[in-house]
Amino acid sequence: MVALAKLDFADDPNVRRTFCTFCPQHCGMLFEVGHDHQPVAFDGDRNNPVAKGKLCIKGTTALEIHHHEDRLNFPLKRVGKRGEGKWERISWEQAMDEIAAKLARIRDTDGPEAVATLGGTHKTPGDWASWRFAADFGTPNFVSQGRNCGVGEYIAETAVYGWDTVYQTYHPTKTKCIVIWGSNPAESSPPSFERLRESQKNGAKLIVVDPRRTKTAERADLHLQLRPRTDGALALGLVHVMIRDEIYDKQFVDEWCLGFDEVEAEAAKWTPERTEEITGVPGEDVVKAAHMYATPGPARLSFGVAPTQLGEGASRSAVLGRAILRAISGNLDRPGGEPLGNPYDSSKFAWLENINFEKLVDHPLRTRPSVNAHEQPITSIEGYKAFREATSRIYPQGHTGTCYVLFASQPAIYRAITRQDPYPVKAVIVQSGEPMLSMGAGQDAYEAFTSDNLELLVTMDLWMTPTAQLSDYVLPAADFMERADLSAHWGIGNFFVVGQQVASPIGERRNDYDLWAELGRRLSDDPDYWPETVEGMFDRFLEPSGKTYREWADGEVNHHFPRPVFYKYKEHGFATPSGKVELVPSLFERFGLDASPVYTGPPYAKPDAPEDDFPLQMIPGSRVRELTASNLRQSKRLSRIRPEPICDIHPDTARRYGVVDGEWMLIERPEGAIRQRARFDATMREDTVNPDGYWWNPGEQRYEPHLSGVWVSNANAITPGSPELTSFAGDQPLRGARCRVRAAESPVAAHG
Repeated sequence: MVALAKLDFADDPNVRRTFCTFCPQHCGMLFEVGHDHQPVAFDGDRNNPVAKGKLCIKGTTALEIHHHEDRLNFPLKRVGKRGEGKWERISWEQAMDEIAAKLARIRDTDGPEAVATLGGTHKTPGDWASWRFAADFGTPNFVSQGRNCGVGEYIAETAVYGWDTVYQTYHPTKTKCIVIWGSNPAESSPPSFERLRESQKNGAKLIVVDPRRTKTAERADLHLQLRPRTDGALALGLVHVMIRDEIYDKQFVDEWCLGFDEVEAEAAKWTPERTEEITGVPGEDVVKAAHMYATPGPARLSFGVAPTQLGEGASRSAVLGRAILRAISGNLDRPGGEPLGNPYDSSKFAWLENINFEKLVDHPLRTRPSVNAHEQPITSIEGYKAFREATSRIYPQGHTGTCYVLFASQPAIYRAITRQDPYPVKAVIVQSGEPMLSMGAGQDAYEAFTSDNLELLVTMDLWMTPTAQLSDYVLPAADFMERADLSAHWGIGNFFVVGQQVASPIGERRNDYDLWAELGRRLSDDPDYWPETVEGMFDRFLEPSGKTYREWADGEVNHHFPRPVFYKYKEHGFATPSGKVELVPSLFERFGLDASPVYTGPPYAKPDAPEDDFPLQMIPGSRVRELTASNLRQSKRLSRIRPEPICDIHPDTARRYGVVDGEWMLIERPEGAIRQRARFDATMREDTVNPDGYWWNPGEQRYEPHLSGVWVSNANAITPGSPELTSFAGDQPLRGARCRVRAAESPVAAHG
């Protein structure tokens, strides 16, 4: 471990400036570079507005990760059976030639739609470059990790009020009430947690909605500890109280909202008593929360990933209910309230025109929609066209976050491989991610990746992940210190940060852009579409600013954070078909979805397993500060802190099923079982267990049948992937699935 040094970018020519990408926060970092062009010390960048010089424990492992002995350093080609672990070292040139030739043949015989891409652990060039490649190549079947985080939320918010609030935050001096719903920033977002603490010091009230007593919930004025998957019922209960007690913003509703009568009629059914019956939240707390949110002044109901991961009807009613709360409270685009995301400043940044989703829409070789379009038509090319049309008054080029409307659903990709339904997918490229661990339905992914129907599986990563172990080609990825960088946060922010390349890549590691650009130049009808270097691509993004990537990276200020503009709707209306807030969104109706806020979660939802046999619910996927999903488990420092998978369980529940504190326990579902250490937590709901998510052990035996322990403790090995359980937006049911527990003596294999 190298201690942090106090570094000065302005006065020391050996100091480089970039940002950490071990999680999506992108905290600024400074590195001292030695004579061999390798980093020797680091510090937080105090001039970076994200974290103002602070680093969490993940960022402090940067040098360990950079020099780790298990890093992939050279391209590999499979020479044995899939998963056997026999490789031939080849050059990048050979790898790109062979992969491109296979992709060209598949495109010629099966169409461009037969190629799919799966993104993963957050990185910057990889996401947008893969989307640019998909649009250029002609495939609508692309996914990044954002698919698991915000698709349902993004679509619901944009359908209701034409903007989103996903990447917005609370104001420490103006926000009077903060609702943290389905997230735990104390672990997942240290910079946001700092703003939360500052807001509380200035008198803001805090409501936390979570089945667990999280570190964030411990700071709350009110913790609503609801039953998993009942978020939509809680939202309707809050709406009921706000309307009943006349504490909603009547003037805003009368002037700007459509569909209020329908919302009022549905919410009338959700008395505090009925809300308590379904959610388990005491009725008096529902009333208290509604008043705390609606009455003191500007309030912010923050985005959290959990409601998008509830599956089927539970997710739809949850994300739609939260959007309605933001609207009728009068907080939309109010200072200190719910800032509506601004488009990128066109005088500084050219985003959509360089991603070029329009090329995909009208691609001459594409003849079919994404593989999930028949199941979730709102997330498809037709859905994108509808949202582009609806938001065109505000976004002439389309909403900057349009990737969220276009993302395919990964279980549908797996079925297209194994069942060739609705058409065959023959090739998959996985970049810096581990689908069997982080994308749910891990067994479906495994069946797809080992299927004889799959002609090509390519993985680019820092590590020999379980999916890499099954691949035909494995390519070594550069870490964030080894590449030039520009953070644009998937297009859903309106800011950017530019980072210098700190270190010379070790071995033959390449940055994420190079994969797509090398393939693109071999496969595109316009090779000049792909600049030779990622810096050249950054120049295209930054061209409107009048400065090059190098001028931004080396300049006094390496970021652009425009001041927010509020009450934008007063000039232009809302970016919806009607120009108003559509509490019953017409875009939902257009795609055959229930647009009313009717609650369809438990007990009315489709069962994912028999309740008598599986009486508990599991909520895996909770973040811990030391790790980001399946990433960073190679760090010896972090592994000492988090050496084993832990499942939180109420002591009374544990005793009922013979589970002992600190001992191994099994969590079982119809898909199989996993093993984790029991940790007694008397604050947990007795009907709920909280397993660690994304668990594998890079130090365990590689290749088949072990695959570095991917089946032993990985919660996503037993999450369901059935299309009837997937949400309206194609999001998977990662949280709230039924399970049972018992004591365990030895590891188990979920898929065997």
